[in-house]
Amino acid sequence: MVKRSNDELRAEIVGSAKRLFQQYGYKKTTVSDIAKAMGKVKSAIYYYFPDKESLLRAVIDEEIGKLIRSIKDAVGRASTPEEKLRAYALIRSLEIRRLSTEYARFQEEYDQLFPLVKEIHERYDHFERDTLEGILEVGMELGHFNKTDSEVLADTILLWLKGLEAQLSSFGSEEALKEAVEHLVNVLLFGIKVR
Repeated sequence: MVKRSNDELRAEIVGSAKRLFQQYGYKKTTVSDIAKAMGKVKSAIYYYFPDKESLLRAVIDEEIGKLIRSIKDAVGRASTPEEKLRAYALIRSLEIRRLSTEYARFQEEYDQLFPLVKEIHERYDHFERDTLEGILEVGMELGHFNKTDSEVLADTILLWLKGLEAQLSSFGSEEALKEAVEHLVNVLLFGIKVR
């Protein structure tokens, strides 16, 4: 029998919780269900997590970590500020779409989960705002973007993207979402006024 480290067992618990939360939702999944799916007893889960909410936090933290890494990777691969802005908007939208599909059952439980979701969103919002401000400030320094208040502009872009995020279910395909993001970024970069 191979002995696993505490970190490996903790990751296995989070993975099992993630699968069950996706399949049944938070409310219908019990710590007993998670233990049973792993062939463990509840006390093995409670050794690492004091309650089901802390397990949910670990799952959400893992997903947010993946989202942040995906955005950082895409932005890092882009060379110009314009490409970085496009990469940011596209990857963010695609990843949010993935999460909303994988965790569709959570939408039914949103009212119950709202305080936790709000707290997580606030932490993630700081990353988003800082990332966008950084892209915008470099673009302004290089003369690619008009000089303006980068904080206000970052907030405005986030409002646009969150508006798009609220309508994710209306996009029948990933291609339709990509097209909408491309239009949004083009309006941001070039405006709609004929020059």
